[in-house]
Amino acid sequence: MKKLTFIALLLVLVSMFGLSMVVHAQTEVELSAWTHDQLYLDYFTSRLEEWEAAHPDITFTYDFTVIPNSAEAYLQALSAGEEVPDLLGIEQGGFPNFMKNGVIASNFLDITDRVGDRRDEYAEGRWSIYSYEGRLFALESSLTASVMYYQPAIFEEHGIEVPTTWEEMLAAGDILGPEGISLSVATNNGNLFQMLLNQRDGQIFDEQGNFVLGDEPNRSLAIEVADFLQRAVANGTLFVVLGDDMWSGATLPTAYREGRLASIVMPDWWSTCCLQPGVEDMAGQWRVAAPPRWEGGGYGTLVWGGTGWAVNSQSPDAEIGWQFLEFMYMGVESQVQRFEQINMFPNMLEAAADPRVTSLTDPFYGDQAIGEIYAELAPEVPVWYQGEFRSNFLQSAADNLPLLFDGTMTPEGFVDEVISLTQDAIDFGF
Repeated sequence: MKKLTFIALLLVLVSMFGLSMVVHAQTEVELSAWTHDQLYLDYFTSRLEEWEAAHPDITFTYDFTVIPNSAEAYLQALSAGEEVPDLLGIEQGGFPNFMKNGVIASNFLDITDRVGDRRDEYAEGRWSIYSYEGRLFALESSLTASVMYYQPAIFEEHGIEVPTTWEEMLAAGDILGPEGISLSVATNNGNLFQMLLNQRDGQIFDEQGNFVLGDEPNRSLAIEVADFLQRAVANGTLFVVLGDDMWSGATLPTAYREGRLASIVMPDWWSTCCLQPGVEDMAGQWRVAAPPRWEGGGYGTLVWGGTGWAVNSQSPDAEIGWQFLEFMYMGVESQVQRFEQINMFPNMLEAAADPRVTSLTDPFYGDQAIGEIYAELAPEVPVWYQGEFRSNFLQSAADNLPLLFDGTMTPEGFVDEVISLTQDAIDFGF
C-alpha cells in the first residue's frame, strides 16, 4: 500500500474527526484610482503603511492616476466598455452627469447603509450633494465653507465694522462704494448665484433631482438674491469680474493691492489656491471672519466646490475599495490627518472641533486662529441637492448675470429667464 503523504493523512483526520481546517493564503489586490487632483493621492500615499498594517493578509499594489478630466474620462470608458478604476474622485460639479440614465446607481457602490448612523456625525450638506434617489454614493473630501477674507486696515480707516449680514454689506457699500472700494466680487459664474441662494435656503433641485427653482418659496428667494446682487453692483459693494478674469491671476490681486477690493467672500480652498499666491507680499495684512448671512434666514455660510470619492461596484475588489475609503476618510483621526496632510478642512463635526484643527494659525492672517472660525461654520453648511440638468441651470445663470448686473434685466426677469431656459433643456432633453 502506498504511504500516505502528510497532507493526505491530514485530510483523512479532518474527515474522520470533523476537524476544521483554515488555510491562510496571502491575497494580492491592486487598487486603482482616478482623480483630477494630486493632493488626494498624496494623502492616500501618506497613510498606505498604516493601511497595509491593518490588512497583513493582503499584498497591495496601487495604480493611482491624475487625469485632469477624470470624471468625463470615466464616463467615456464606461460607454466604450473599457476598463475603469476601482475608485473615482468625482468633483461635485460633475456628479450630475453620473445621475443621467442612473449611471451612478448602476456602476457605483451604494454606501447608504455602510455609512448608517454615522451620517449624523458629518455636515449633512456634504452628503446631500452626492445623493441619488435618496441614496448615498460618495464620501466628500472637504468642508468647502466660505469665509470673508478681509484687510482690517481698510475697514479701520473708514470706521466700518466687518459686515455680519448681506444687508450690512450693502450699507457698508453705500460708504465705501463712492470711494471706489468694493467688499467682494460679482462674477458671471453661475455658482455665485447658486451659493447665495442655497445659503438663503433656496433649492434648485429637490432630493429626488426634480427642478424646483420655479416653485415657492424657491422663486421668491431667488428673486431676493438677484435683487441683492443688482443693488450691490450698483452701489459698488461688489466688484464685477467677468469670465476668465476671475481666474487670470492678475485682476483680483491688483485690486487687492490698490485697495479697490477690501475683502472677498470665498471658500476655504480660495486661501491657498488664489489669495495667498496672488499677494504673497501682503502677508500679515489679512484676516478671516465668518461670512455675511441673510437676515431673513438660512445658513451661516455658503459653499463652493468639493470632491466625492466613489467605489466601482462592478470591481471584484469593491468591498476592499470601500474599506480603503472608509479608512482614509471616516472618523476623527482620518479627518484630522487629511487636514494636516493636504489642508482639506474636516466635514466631520467632532474632527472640526479637534484642537489640532482649531489651533490652526497662519502668518498670512497675522497668526489668527482661523481653525476656530471654520469649526464654528461646520454645522452651518447649507444642505442642497443635485439634478441631472444642473449644468444647464448654471449656464443659463452665467449667460444672464451680466444683464442683471448692468440693470438690463430686472431681478424677476432674470430669475424667470433662468427658470425658462433650464426647463426648456429638461423638456427637450438637452
